[in-house]
Amino acid sequence: MRGTVQPGHDSGGAVPLPGVLETPAEAPQAPSPSPVYRPVRAPVSLERSPLRPSQGLSAGEPLSLGSVPRLPRPDEEEDPWGPLGLRLGTLTVFPSIEIDGGYDSNPRREGGAGKGAAAILTRGEVSVRSDWSRHALTGHLRGSYWAFPALEKADRPEADARLNLRLDATQDTTINIEGRGSLTTQRSDNPNLPGGVVNQPTIVSYGGSLGATHRFNRLALGVTGSVERNVYGDAEFADGSRLDQGYRNYNEYGLRLRAGYEVHPGLEPFVEGLVDRRQYDERFNAGGFERSSRGLGARVGTTFEITRLITGEAAIGHQVRKYDDPRLADLRGPIGELSLIWRPSALTTVRLTGSSSLGETTIAGSSGVVNRSATLALEHALRRNLIFTASATIGESDYRGVDLREREFTGALGIEWKLTRTLAVRAGFTHERLDSSSPGEDYTANIFLVGLRLQR
Repeated sequence: MRGTVQPGHDSGGAVPLPGVLETPAEAPQAPSPSPVYRPVRAPVSLERSPLRPSQGLSAGEPLSLGSVPRLPRPDEEEDPWGPLGLRLGTLTVFPSIEIDGGYDSNPRREGGAGKGAAAILTRGEVSVRSDWSRHALTGHLRGSYWAFPALEKADRPEADARLNLRLDATQDTTINIEGRGSLTTQRSDNPNLPGGVVNQPTIVSYGGSLGATHRFNRLALGVTGSVERNVYGDAEFADGSRLDQGYRNYNEYGLRLRAGYEVHPGLEPFVEGLVDRRQYDERFNAGGFERSSRGLGARVGTTFEITRLITGEAAIGHQVRKYDDPRLADLRGPIGELSLIWRPSALTTVRLTGSSSLGETTIAGSSGVVNRSATLALEHALRRNLIFTASATIGESDYRGVDLREREFTGALGIEWKLTRTLAVRAGFTHERLDSSSPGEDYTANIFLVGLRLQR
């Protein structure tokens, strides 16, 4: 069974080459929530952090009298081995494609040893960013496909898309608009699926958000509304029959209020209030439970920058979910996010990320699942064009109301050799282990991959 399930999903995140750093076009981005095949860094860091909107001088804003522009740090200089992108007017587009081949010792993530098979990973990406004096547009479209020619119904498609538009309405007011979507798969023996499933059912999610932030000198007040749709694909059985998972489809509507105060440059504590509604298409699911619920939560946190060597954001809070079905107990638990980046030198970057959230489940008698995960990642340039990466992830999924708990560990090593700005050779190894309180569900998997990446 897959560990560390994100809210409303059973698996997610695009799947890069295990253990190998994705080459960015600018500053790094926190890793994707999925601990399986988690990248050490995203291909192009185009999104702003979800914990706070961008602050600081806008592109067209003049410096105040007597101020001195900050000189770039060595690690901010242009990477001589990085992609140049394609200029389309005031937009820069970064396309890439990669093909990797290797071996997966347990493609289905089955309990016990599993059956190994040769693996082929094909991955493509298009990222975009604007170069405007005011406002900003960033986005990406990523897709990957894991193929196992020797196994039936083991292939896995993955996709992720995001588009962000920041409108600088006034000097102190910004409007943020985001559209997003993703395609992920569930393992055949996922605890939320019935026994005997032989395929990898899909999960499609799409939605968007609209928010505004206004600054009153050092005080920043913001409000954001969001909506997201989650659709689950059919499950197939060995006899050819299918299970319609439409009873799991739901919409989520959310509202977030936020207040932050800049104590001094680089340090801005904040508080947030969160409310949401998860509304299922069908009132009763296959088990006869009403899964629709209301959520109420609060978080406190801060953004910080210490001598420009250590930057990060952290938020911690508590959330309660109340279900329409009185037979389901309220789901309570911690929620939070952590993103810490330490750059001890121009050649080395260390990242620590973590998250805690409340997710959905279909297990009879269980209100939901509390997910926790943490990742420590290291990137070191042995040479400017030879990058070594290592990462370790631990995750836990605690299903409340039933005796089921999963713990997962993922370790990855990788090397990337950039031959030119457009061509790189990569190799990686990933080890996964899942320990479950359900007998016979523990598994291990080892993945070896070597491949080529083309980018512009």
